[in-house]
This record gives sequence, structure tokens and C-alpha cells, in this order.
Amino acid sequence: MLHAVVLGFTSETRFLRYAIWHLGGYFPYLPQQSGYNKRLRKSRAQVNALIRVLDQDTGL
Repeated sequence: MLHAVVLGFTSETRFLRYAIWHLGGYFPYLPQQSGYNKRLRKSRAQVNALIRVLDQDTGL
């Protein structure tokens, strides 16, 4: 959901609607809500690690 927050979305549904409409041409497949949620839960550890790395690099 980090990408959705960066783009200013507060709702997953709104972000997915935006992504399908505006970004669909860049990706061969965009999951629907349930598939998105499954992938988001599985990637939680990777996202947390990325946030830690960015925190160390930027000092914010």
C-alpha cells in the first residue's frame, strides 16, 4: 500500500480502480481486490525491510 499512500490514496479500492485505469498498459496483469490483498500480506516483511533501509539511508 506504500505506493498508494505516495500517490495520495486513502482507499485500496480507489487505488486499484486508478491503477487499472491509468497503469494497466504498463503491466500485463493487475490483480483484483482479493488478489491484491493476498500479495500485500505476503510482501509485508519485504516492505518493512525496505522502509528500514530507506530510514537508514535518508536519516528521516
